[in-house]
Amino acid sequence: MLRRRHSAPGKRRAFWASLVLLVFLTCSAQSFSREPTRKFLIASDLHFNPFADPTLVADLAAANPRQWEAILNRSKLTAYSQYGKDTNWWLLQSALDAMRTTLPHPGLVMVTGDLLAHGFPQAYKNATHDSDGKYYRAFVLKTVEFLGWELRKRFNKSQILITPGNNDDECGDYDIQADGPFLSDTADLARNLARAGDPFTANWKALGSYAVQPPAIRGVRIISLNSVFFSNKYHAASFANACSQVDSTAASRTFTWLETNLVLARQAHEKVWLMLHIPPGIDGYATMMQYRQMSQGAGSPSEELCRKAIVPMWNPVWTTRFDSIMQDFQNTITASFAGHNHTDDFRVIHGGETGGEFVLIDPPISPIYGQNPAFRVVTLGTDGGLADQSTYYLTNLKAARSEAPGKWMQEYNFAAEWQSRQLDASSLSNIYERIKNDPMARAQWLRLLNVSSSDDQVPLTAVGTLDCAIAALEPATYEKCYCSTTEARGSSAPIR
Repeated sequence: MLRRRHSAPGKRRAFWASLVLLVFLTCSAQSFSREPTRKFLIASDLHFNPFADPTLVADLAAANPRQWEAILNRSKLTAYSQYGKDTNWWLLQSALDAMRTTLPHPGLVMVTGDLLAHGFPQAYKNATHDSDGKYYRAFVLKTVEFLGWELRKRFNKSQILITPGNNDDECGDYDIQADGPFLSDTADLARNLARAGDPFTANWKALGSYAVQPPAIRGVRIISLNSVFFSNKYHAASFANACSQVDSTAASRTFTWLETNLVLARQAHEKVWLMLHIPPGIDGYATMMQYRQMSQGAGSPSEELCRKAIVPMWNPVWTTRFDSIMQDFQNTITASFAGHNHTDDFRVIHGGETGGEFVLIDPPISPIYGQNPAFRVVTLGTDGGLADQSTYYLTNLKAARSEAPGKWMQEYNFAAEWQSRQLDASSLSNIYERIKNDPMARAQWLRLLNVSSSDDQVPLTAVGTLDCAIAALEPATYEKCYCSTTEARGSSAPIR
């Protein structure tokens, strides 16, 4: 007769205790994996060019945006966009995949403007020989929807925030119209990417601006500001009337809206991040070019000539107002992010003062101005500020093809590169002082500025136009920084 074996009570208790522990650890691990990450992604200046392979444009125009990827994959032009060109499909795909691989579950994805390629209206006409505004408007929307689809496919669980760039409109560069068709057409897409409520739609349609409180970043309100309206080059154009220029009060309306939202954030004891495309300050590169052109045949360069060559990013009226707002809300605004410059750079605002502000200028995906394609991973602090950031870049642009994929790697980590324990106005101000006074720090900054690209280097003898732009927002301050220097008065060195 078989005797039934019984486990000892101690062994049974040990078994159940082990089982409970295993369940607890499994649940804890699952809970931990669902905790929002303290890192987020930033990409800027995608400048996607759907016309890179003209043989595919007719099929793209006829297809649903979700079918575009299959169409674009048929292209026999397999090389990535090279320096001097905007982003084709192979480069875009590689960049988005690299972002996904680097940070699969970001707490937030931020795209700081310029989704569309430069010269989009003319490129469409050249590729389609079609001047019907109705079909062109539909193609613009399809392009934006395609980009939204590609972002959402890779970051399905993340909040994705976009802001309009100066190329993001039907009428062309710097022509976006408040309450216009581009903002109306893209409002639902932008809201769905941001996972925002109804107020988002009204604000986007009116001004291309909005405010959200991201669930992954508690205590922070992100205000996306359509800074194209502030540009010195801005001229509103009516798409309904053949893109003719129209009067616009968009800039003043946007500032009023901004101040209202900053007051609401302060009353709610929230910190604010500003997200915009065109940063405030001086366009250092344009100033370099203009100064060189004006100096040719003018005899000895002078401070007066230098002053006339200065190119502000914004209308100085709006820069002054922005500067005042930053002072009034210095305890509320903890970070700002911008793009547009196609460089990895920064701005400090009242950096030498307590509570100064800063703007991180995000590197581009498009290599059109000679920089290597790149994106950021930013690490959050515990107080609504930033703890650190890393830039990742494409290392083999010239060799990359669809059959020989791009290789992306970390270019640098801010804390390690600059021996800094924090990322704020104070640390950036200290770095700026080093750039001004230490040749090694200046060379280091220049390398990072162009994302380690050797395609379009700025000589050390002509870099003052750029480093003065870091802290000099107004033309008068910039003039004092740069125009009295030996560099500005000397012979015109080779410049970009």
